[in-house]
Amino acid sequence: MRSILLGMALAALLVPRLAVAADLGPLAGTPFNKHEITDNLGRTITYYISHPAKPAPLMLMIQGSGCAPVFIPAGAGVASTVFGAGPNATEGRFTVLVVDKPFSSERAGAQPGTATACDPRFNVDFTAERWLEALRAALTDAHKLPWVDRSRTLVFGHSEGAVMAALVAGSEPSVTDVIWLAGSGTTQLFDQFAQTYDTCVDRAACFAELEAEVKAINAKPDSATDFAWGHPFKRWSSFYRVSPVDELLKSKARVYVGDGTADRSVSVMSLELVAAKLLSAGHDVTIRRVPGADHGLNGPESTTAKEYQRALDWFWIR
Repeated sequence: MRSILLGMALAALLVPRLAVAADLGPLAGTPFNKHEITDNLGRTITYYISHPAKPAPLMLMIQGSGCAPVFIPAGAGVASTVFGAGPNATEGRFTVLVVDKPFSSERAGAQPGTATACDPRFNVDFTAERWLEALRAALTDAHKLPWVDRSRTLVFGHSEGAVMAALVAGSEPSVTDVIWLAGSGTTQLFDQFAQTYDTCVDRAACFAELEAEVKAINAKPDSATDFAWGHPFKRWSSFYRVSPVDELLKSKARVYVGDGTADRSVSVMSLELVAAKLLSAGHDVTIRRVPGADHGLNGPESTTAKEYQRALDWFWIR
């Protein structure tokens, strides 16, 4: 009897937790409804979804690095930290989905995009793999809603969000289209090496410093209290394991890749790496190199808003 009970207990541990969803109603001051879902890791995941007048394709928009919630107070109203989420939801061509990172909460005065002022629970929890589980739970739940046109699903990510967009596409067959902007191509460590070539005068010294920091991260890969470049070692070791282009190669989705030619946050060689790998494998890929633009796609003849709209227009061209 004891062995039977032990076997039943082990079996229970191997069965994914059932996702429990709740619609919490409209989020005041926004075109979104707030939902909660329990993911396979047992966490409560908060997501926000628009309700267009007629069924529309689902667009999951994924924020960049840091722990800022998707919606934050702004004067008497509410602002979104996911650029373009509100206008696209209001326009109604998409059912827009945005997801809070688990334990997202950012103290006033924090440097945007870093984790130094995050809730300690966020830094303990956050890895690429665990963030992926949250996104997948929200995406799966959103697909059940009657106003979602399930024939096409777009995942849109910028910077760290582009890394996650590739991960979602590589693990979710429902994804038909990906917009990847200013992200890592192979790993974020490659970006750091490439940027050292581009920006450092004394390359030998810079590489020695970079390699020493990476070795420190590798020595304590699960640390949520040791930091490098504004993020815990745990976060870096996780994203060093991820190759976005390999995830995109797993997917059958059409892909739009773009970056500014003057990006100094990630190497523009990441864009070229993704483009070359996808093209050589025969994937449907569209490439946008924005002349003189920075990491935010702002340049002499471009703005973030214009480049986002260009990418979204691509979605409708078949």
